[in-house]
Amino acid sequence: MTRTSQNLYERIAENMSDVVALHSPDGRYLWISPSVKRVLGYSPEELMGTDPYDLFHPDDAESIRNGTHQPAVSGNGNILIRYQIRRACGKYIWFETLTQPVEDDQGRVTELHTTSRNVTEQQRIEEALAESEALYRVAMDSLDEGVVIHDAEGRVIAHNPQAADILGLSSDELNGRVPIDPSWDSVYPDGTSFPGEAHPIMVTLRTGKPCSQVLMGIYSPHWKSRRWISINSQLIPKSIRDDAGRAAVVASFTDVTENIEREAQLKRWSAVYRFSSEAIILVDSAGLIKDVNEAFSTVVRDDRARWVGRSVDDITLETRSKGLFTSTIWPALAATGNWRGELWLRDAQGGVQVTWAAMTRVQQSVASETHYTMILNDFSERSDREEKLLYNAGHDSLTGLPNRLLLKDRFEVAARKAERQETTFACLYLDLNGFKPINDRYGHALGDIVLQSVAERISDVVRSSDTVSRIGGDEFFVIVFGLENESDYRDFAARISKAIGDRLEIEGQELAIGVSIGIALYPDHGKSLEALMKASDAAMYRAKHQRLWIDIAGDGT
Repeated sequence: MTRTSQNLYERIAENMSDVVALHSPDGRYLWISPSVKRVLGYSPEELMGTDPYDLFHPDDAESIRNGTHQPAVSGNGNILIRYQIRRACGKYIWFETLTQPVEDDQGRVTELHTTSRNVTEQQRIEEALAESEALYRVAMDSLDEGVVIHDAEGRVIAHNPQAADILGLSSDELNGRVPIDPSWDSVYPDGTSFPGEAHPIMVTLRTGKPCSQVLMGIYSPHWKSRRWISINSQLIPKSIRDDAGRAAVVASFTDVTENIEREAQLKRWSAVYRFSSEAIILVDSAGLIKDVNEAFSTVVRDDRARWVGRSVDDITLETRSKGLFTSTIWPALAATGNWRGELWLRDAQGGVQVTWAAMTRVQQSVASETHYTMILNDFSERSDREEKLLYNAGHDSLTGLPNRLLLKDRFEVAARKAERQETTFACLYLDLNGFKPINDRYGHALGDIVLQSVAERISDVVRSSDTVSRIGGDEFFVIVFGLENESDYRDFAARISKAIGDRLEIEGQELAIGVSIGIALYPDHGKSLEALMKASDAAMYRAKHQRLWIDIAGDGT
């Protein structure tokens, strides 16, 4: 180094807080600024000609050599590195050094120029911030809540893992999404659409006001169903926003789908409990009645309010069930948790009610209190329902006539009777003429009335021992007993034909309708319902096509 350049460096360096140095290509100090005494505690004279690697922390020496020294000797400049260096007192401090190569006229590196500053305090602050951020990240990642940061446009710029999991999205799918994206398919609790502008994030961005516990249903592609979330939103103060100033609103939300479904289930069970036709009694662990439904009041013919708070043992039992709670029901509940059986009781008016009862022990968890439910089925009402179901199963819902199922039973009874008495009976297959045009012109409602009227007219002709059945849209089947010969059966069919053919007046319309009838005899034309139905059906079609209106199986064949 020339004396002139050395004097120039010294004058510049005297007023600098940084440590400036010149190094030979092997790294040894050629010159170092006086500020080194203040920063490291060494005088410039102590360091001249020494190797700085002696001062570097052992953990950093290799990275300095590979990351700074060798690249600079190769001609690369503007290399910044942070490392630890030992002061004269033996304590290590943090240095940040910028290295530039100095080249001669031939482009060969002759010297290395370094500018270093003490960044120990900056390093401490950065490490503290990194530790704080790590703790913050751990805390955020461990939350059950989803937390999302939005920018001023509403776009997601950061979130914790739970947020993506609740929303059923990957991290990449969630980043950049906005609340007004229609793919959320958001709805209010009542099922109406939740507009994007009403989203808490957008409301907070627009008004600056926080939103709290806003309930919203969103579609989750991951779960392939709608999830319910409760959202809070809060404006981020400008003083604590990120360096780019992007973070504007923070939202936190919890998945409340299970709560919503549980509430819905409770509402459904409440409706079942209130409106059930079966009497239901809720009993606590002490045997006291906590509640009864209206059906119970109907069974005991007493006001519901008079039973709440009383012991279930107070239910007045008829003689056949006296002492049943003490002797059987409570021991069974203690042993197995349930009891079923007949329970005879007297209502408030002294009447006897026979019920089928089921009492069950219910305990939600080990810590929860045990309670019981008792369900009483009123046998009399059950019998009425079963009788109605049985009737409906065997009868046509429009005309009330027996359907094919009951017709089969009636036929079997008639066949057994004919076998015993060695007699016969007739099967008549009826198909209405002119019904389809009426049905098409005036509609099905009027057509149904026509069919009901025809059913009544046929029923008025036959006797109580005979059977009239509706087997199709406008087709009827009649089983007739007690006539002597074919002529009698023809006469009987003619009476039915005349009854049906009389003019009808329905809803102000005068209607004309006719019938074609085929007759088959048991056992001459068959011994099964299927055979006689087939034979009478063939006779009916022959009568219709030949305009005979009435024909007997076998005639004309």
